[in-house]
Amino acid sequence: MQFQDEHHAKRCLESIGYYRLSAYWLPYEQPPENGQTRSKKFRNGAEFNTVFDLYVFDRKLRLLVLEAIERIEIHVRSRWTYHMAHDYGAHAHLDFKLFNGGLNHAEQLVRLARSVDNSQETFVLHYKQKYDDPFSPPLWVATELMTLGELSKWFKATKDNSIKSRVGAELGVPSKEIAEGVLQSLSYVRNICAHHGRLWNRKLVKRPPWIRRYKDDLQMESGQQRNQPENTVYNIIVVILHILGKQNADSTFSARLIGLLEEEGNESIRETMGFPSDWRNRPVFHLSPTTIESGARVADGVHLA
Repeated sequence: MQFQDEHHAKRCLESIGYYRLSAYWLPYEQPPENGQTRSKKFRNGAEFNTVFDLYVFDRKLRLLVLEAIERIEIHVRSRWTYHMAHDYGAHAHLDFKLFNGGLNHAEQLVRLARSVDNSQETFVLHYKQKYDDPFSPPLWVATELMTLGELSKWFKATKDNSIKSRVGAELGVPSKEIAEGVLQSLSYVRNICAHHGRLWNRKLVKRPPWIRRYKDDLQMESGQQRNQPENTVYNIIVVILHILGKQNADSTFSARLIGLLEEEGNESIRETMGFPSDWRNRPVFHLSPTTIESGARVADGVHLA
């Protein structure tokens, strides 16, 4: 590997770590021989700066995706809570009859009780000071203590399909089953981002479901799995963009994402992410030039617009 600035490379290795960075130079290694997982020998022309730039690109991508999933998570939290509390009361989550057995209702209530007991949030302390029965605060407080993974389990186990369908419609997806699948796949990606995992070329264990209304944007598997979307970051981004578009048409997320992809992601990087060659012409990426110019520049920090 070539180093233009060995001092900079040393500082990167010290602050980021050899093991983490090695995941980003793997594409620049020679193919492994039979029986090996990797050759640990670099192709001619491999440069450390290229590897570091890829690492920075992936970090910025994670920040953007995490921000977007946070918006979707808060939206689902709000709408599911509203419909459950409106239809079944402030402590609907305590009634096991409202949930199917797949949730393990008692176990989830124990987890929630631990979160309440350990929480120092002002809204939780206020409830504990004012009320002692029931121990669990109302649903709109309880859901604030749930992770997205836990929330997706409560959502999936909700027996009232009309509530799940309503939340799904508010997300812009056509059915409760698709809403369940979307939440599960977003929860998986959120955990990758929150734990600073490599995202750009990840083959996702939980892929997004097939959504017919997104058919002009999604990339589908070929062969026997042709009825499934590919398990790539591209398809997750498509789902996120559609949901955010349903929530808030004024968001600059799409423009900032396109800015990152066009300014710092070259064609080979986008291809590894699952982007088709005509991605910029897909409907979900259609933005006016004014929007792109005003919002496309991506800084290291997270934009909140």
